[in-house]
Amino acid sequence: MIPREIIQSAKRADLPVILKKLGVNIIAEGKSFYLHEHDSLKFFKQEGVWLYKWWSCGETGDGIQYLMNHCGKNFREAVKLLSGYNDTSHSNQFKNRDNWKTKSSKIVRISQTKLFGSEGKKALYYLLIERGLHSETIEKFHIGWLPENNQMPSKIVIPCYNSKGDLMRVKFRIDNPESNHGRYRVMKGSNTKTPFSSNISINKPVIIVESELDAILIDQVFGEDIGVLSLGGVCTNLSIQVISYLNEKVPVNLISLDNDKAGQASALRLMKCIKNTYNWPIPEGFGKDPTEAYKKMNLKNWILEGLTKGGYNDRSRNYKK
Repeated sequence: MIPREIIQSAKRADLPVILKKLGVNIIAEGKSFYLHEHDSLKFFKQEGVWLYKWWSCGETGDGIQYLMNHCGKNFREAVKLLSGYNDTSHSNQFKNRDNWKTKSSKIVRISQTKLFGSEGKKALYYLLIERGLHSETIEKFHIGWLPENNQMPSKIVIPCYNSKGDLMRVKFRIDNPESNHGRYRVMKGSNTKTPFSSNISINKPVIIVESELDAILIDQVFGEDIGVLSLGGVCTNLSIQVISYLNEKVPVNLISLDNDKAGQASALRLMKCIKNTYNWPIPEGFGKDPTEAYKKMNLKNWILEGLTKGGYNDRSRNYKK
């Protein structure tokens, strides 16, 4: 455990100097600073502590939180970078990460076998019929299922990989959650900051959805002609690097979060951060998300209509309805 006084020291560190060393382009504005790429993101000192506030996104925090949310650092790395603190447990961090990858990869492999075995028939039916996924899609994304074991509930296993193909997160969808308990959980040690994505590349439109299973369904429906980004939840904050990429490299971003109150509040927040966006939720009466809507409407036509209304017209791509 990091001593409290070290954490306080990290919060009082000269954040602008450290950000410049990291290559973050900040511009001085009196006694404060702002981010070159997003001038609504301000850095300022208050009672000896450097804070940041991203006005257009409604996000605020201290230097530790900024490094965690936007520079890919975990808590210990952020404190170490700001204060110079180190301890013996930090030296074991990479070893612990390798252990997590080994354990999580094993869980994913076992869950795939269980899903297509006799015990997994009910879960497989749910994925095929209720979620609309094909067997090939389930295998492509390594989705699995684990039976109840040692008081651990049965659950669908949803592995999430980064753009390099490395396993970064394992998410569980509990089959029968207890009352007052959420249905979705994340394996301990997972990277919860990086969003799940598929087929994202320069000059290709992107559709942003909430859940990983929604993203996988859209990948199946539309193929490689559109990129898909899953937030994993309405409270997820995209990093500056991701927002900059969506602003600078993507012609149009369809925001298709759940059409409930929480989803649309998050959509409005994203539209303040990402300039080239078009809000395109599932129409009322067809469900709250793409998975609920796939039985009632043609998802591909719905996406094509959204791209057109969002101002995207790439005649070089021959989209087939």
